Amino acid sequence: MKRSIEMCLFEEEDIKTVQEWFNDHEIQNRLEGMLPLMEWFNNIKENTQYFVWLTLECNQPVGIVMVEIEDDCTGSIALAVKPSLRNKGYGRLIIEKTMLLPDMQSIKRWYAGIEEDNVACLKCFESVGFALQHTQPDKHGFYLLIHY
Repeated sequence: MKRSIEMCLFEEEDIKTVQEWFNDHEIQNRLEGMLPLMEWFNNIKENTQYFVWLTLECNQPVGIVMVEIEDDCTGSIALAVKPSLRNKGYGRLIIEKTMLLPDMQSIKRWYAGIEEDNVACLKCFESVGFALQHTQPDKHGFYLLIHY
């Protein structure tokens, strides 16, 4: 059975759903820069180049994806899959669907910064055509992955 997800612009009422995911150590560790979520949300809603979607399958949240579009037509992408749904193909599906959204068609080059120990995320991005820009992580322990 082929999965189908819906992309909904992230709204203030979605904060409660995502907040629960931060009880998971992995999400808390990877995305702590989003905390506190209300402050993060207030910052992003003022930025016309920053897009956030809650992804749903059968009206149930499965993930969140964030894209920031730069002036040079590059887009940085980050995502989180609901902890109980990891390793089921949602990450790949979310990335693919995001890259096809009408608002994202101005992006000519995509990039993602992923921690060197986040092997599942690295493999997920590579599975949709992202490639490591360098063979070693940067001084902060991140790999930069690029997709043209």
